[in-house]
Amino acid sequence: MDWWDFADDVLATIDALGLFDVRAAGHSKGGTALLLAELVRPGTFSSLYLFEPIVFPEKGLPSDRSATNPLATSARRRRSTFESFDAAIANYAAKPPLDELAPDALDAYVRHGFRPDPAGKVHLKCLPEVEASIYEMGSQHGAFARLSEINCSVTVARGKPAPFGPSALPPAIVNALADGHLEEHPDLGHFGPLQDPATIAHCIARALGFTS
Repeated sequence: MDWWDFADDVLATIDALGLFDVRAAGHSKGGTALLLAELVRPGTFSSLYLFEPIVFPEKGLPSDRSATNPLATSARRRRSTFESFDAAIANYAAKPPLDELAPDALDAYVRHGFRPDPAGKVHLKCLPEVEASIYEMGSQHGAFARLSEINCSVTVARGKPAPFGPSALPPAIVNALADGHLEEHPDLGHFGPLQDPATIAHCIARALGFTS
């Protein structure tokens, strides 16, 4: 699950829709995919809004995917089948980290992330092993060293700072960008866009020039 392939997905979508002068927003890996797409095809975006993109500084990173990755380990243990959509929603709403999501966001997360079978049970569309592989490859794309090549305006938002979480990355990312801007949301976590969709939507619109 090479993350540069997600950049190809972004560019294929832009081409299929015939878009130009694109302004885009992404969260976590989605934000990283936008940065990678801009590196593959410079000038694709006029501005970006990224909430805690996963771009690690090169120093101290494992050289391959063999190092223990707690997110991958957790993903492989993920329950992939529930008796119904409502059962899955109730399960996630009762425990971290998805218990922090706004109810509408959690509902959409489950109803679009699971598929029903003829018996009424629902199954994860993204299999645990696939999700684990995505996490394992998250440190391998090497984009940090090339961030200075990105010339469009990039707003990088983060939730409450945590020493070893994704929220620790944005300051270094902003400093490495040619036109980077840090935005702080200390009352939110890594799932900030799904915790407070209205606030983040307003911030996206403002950062990308849709509102003042």
